[in-house]
Amino acid sequence: MEPRDVIAVARRILHLANRGPGRLEFLREVSRIFLEFSGCDALDLRIGADDRSGGYRWRASRTGEERFAPLRFPDPRASAPPALAGDAAPPRGDLGSGAPWYEDLMESAATGALGPRGRCITSAGSFWTGDAPVDLALTGPTEPARGGAGGVIVSLAVIPFDIAPNRRGVIALQSGRRHVFTGETIGRHEALAQTLGLAIDDRRAQHALRERVKELSCLYGIARVLEEAEWSIEETLERVVRLLPPAWQFPDIVAARLRVDDHERALGDLGRAAHRHAAAIVIEGVIRGTVEVGYVEERPEFIEGAFLTEEHHLLAAVARETALHVQRCEARAERRQLTTKMRQADRLATLGQLAAGLAHEINEPLGGILGFAQLVRRNPDLPATVTGDIDKIIRSALHARDIVRKLMLFARQSPPVRAAVKLNAIVQESLGLLSHRLRESGIETAIDLDPADPELPADAVQLHQVVVNLCVNAIQAMRGGGRLSIRTRRGSDGVSLVIEDTGTGIPPDVAERLFEPFFTTKPPEEGTGLGLSVVHGIVTLHGGEIGFVTEPGKGTRFEVRLPSVPPERETRSASLS
Repeated sequence: MEPRDVIAVARRILHLANRGPGRLEFLREVSRIFLEFSGCDALDLRIGADDRSGGYRWRASRTGEERFAPLRFPDPRASAPPALAGDAAPPRGDLGSGAPWYEDLMESAATGALGPRGRCITSAGSFWTGDAPVDLALTGPTEPARGGAGGVIVSLAVIPFDIAPNRRGVIALQSGRRHVFTGETIGRHEALAQTLGLAIDDRRAQHALRERVKELSCLYGIARVLEEAEWSIEETLERVVRLLPPAWQFPDIVAARLRVDDHERALGDLGRAAHRHAAAIVIEGVIRGTVEVGYVEERPEFIEGAFLTEEHHLLAAVARETALHVQRCEARAERRQLTTKMRQADRLATLGQLAAGLAHEINEPLGGILGFAQLVRRNPDLPATVTGDIDKIIRSALHARDIVRKLMLFARQSPPVRAAVKLNAIVQESLGLLSHRLRESGIETAIDLDPADPELPADAVQLHQVVVNLCVNAIQAMRGGGRLSIRTRRGSDGVSLVIEDTGTGIPPDVAERLFEPFFTTKPPEEGTGLGLSVVHGIVTLHGGEIGFVTEPGKGTRFEVRLPSVPPERETRSASLS
C-alpha cells in the first residue's frame, strides 16, 4: 500500500461524494472502496447525530451483507464509557449483538476516550491490532459483520474521524487475516477515514443542494401554473399535483393529492402510503382543503423519518400559494359579478327613467281616452255595434293603464303604503288564487312556512304581486308539470322568501336581462315582459334584494330578502314630515 494509492482512493471517495448520491448508494460504494483498499472482510460505520439529522449505523461485508439502522452516540459531555488502557487488547469472547467490550470500544473511540497512546492506540485516537483473535458468534439485526473464515476477527481497526464541528463518526475495519494493520498502514487508514468524514459532509451538502433545486423548481412551476387565470380550478389542481412528486427525495414512489372545497385531484394511490404528511389550505382563517404527499413503499432511509424538514416547508409553501390563488380567483369572480351587477343596475336605472317619463306622458292622454269612452258608453241611443267597439276601447285603455301602473312601479314612482303584514298569510292567499291553475298544470306544491310567522312592514298589495308574479313564472316554466317549493324564514336582519321550481331553467343569455322591462321570451299572449321587472322594482322599493340561481333543464330558485324595518330613507322622510 503506497501513499500514492491512498491519494487515488481519497480522490475516488471525494468524486463520489461530489456527485451527491443518495445515502445508501454512497455507503455501498464507499464500503466497496474501503474493503478493496484495506483488504478487510467487513466494516462497521457509525455516524453521530447533529442538529440537522440523526445518527445511523452501517455494516457491510465482502459477502454482500448490509445493515442500516438508526444510532445516537452518547453526549461527549456525559460520563464516557470506561477507557481502554494504552497497551490493552480487547478480550477474547462473544462479539455478537451488544457485546459490551465492542460497544464500549466503539463509543470510546467516537468520544475520544480510548486512553493514552500505546501499542494499540494511536496519537489520533484510533485502536488497532493485527493479531488479536476473538471468537465471533453473531446474532440479531444489529450484529457486526462477520470477519474471516470461521467467523473469527483476527485484525481489527477502530478509527474515529470528524465530519463537521458538532458531528463525529467511527469506522471499524475487520479481517480474518493476520497482520492486516501495522504501525505504518494504520496512519494511511486514518487519513482515508478523515477523507471519508469530509466526503460524508460534502455528500450531504451536494444532496441537500440538489433537493433544494428540486424544491425551487417545483415552486417555480407551481407559480407559473397559478399565474394562468384562464384555467378552471380542476385544470389548475391537476397541473399542480403533477409537479409535486419530482420535488421529493424518492419521486418514483410518491403519491400526492390536492383538494380545494369540492374539487380534488390525485396522483397515485395515497391510501397505500405508509408515510404521509399534509398541509392545510387556509383562506381567511377557514380550512378549505389540503395538500398531501406520501410514500407508497418502504425504504431503509425512512428509519430517520421519511420526509426532510425542507419538504415539510415546501408542502406548507404549496398550501399557501394554492390558498392565495383561490383567493385571487374568487376576488376576480366577485369583481366580475359586481361589474355585471353595476352594469345591470345602471341599465335598469336608465330604463327606469325612460319608463317613468313614458308613463307620465302616456297617462294623461290615456286618462282622456278612457274618460271620454266611458262617457260615450253611457249614451242609451248608441247602436249595439258601436257599444261593442267602445267596450273594446275601454278594455284596451284599462289594459294600457295597468301597464303604465307597472311601469311606475318599476320606475319606483309609486311609493308603497306600508303596514305590518304577515308574510305567511301573503303566501297562502297568493297560492289560493293560483290553486286552480296549479292543479290544471299538474304541479305539486311543497310549502315550508316559518312557524314563527314572520312579520314585516310592507305594502300588502305589492307583496301579493311579488309572490303571484314569481309563482306564475314558475308555472310557465313547468309546462309538463313539476314541483313548486315555497319557503319563508326569519333571519337576524330580515325575512326571506324562496320560490323554487323544477322547470326548464333560464339560459345564460336570458338571465343577464331578466329584470329588464318588456324583455320576455314568452309569446305575446302570455305576458308583456313586465312581471319580473315589477317584482324587482317592488323589492327594491321596500329596501330588499332579489336574486336567483338557475340551471338549464333543472329549474330556478328565486330568493327575496326584505328588511324587518322600513328602509332608512323612508324612516328619515317620515320623521321630517
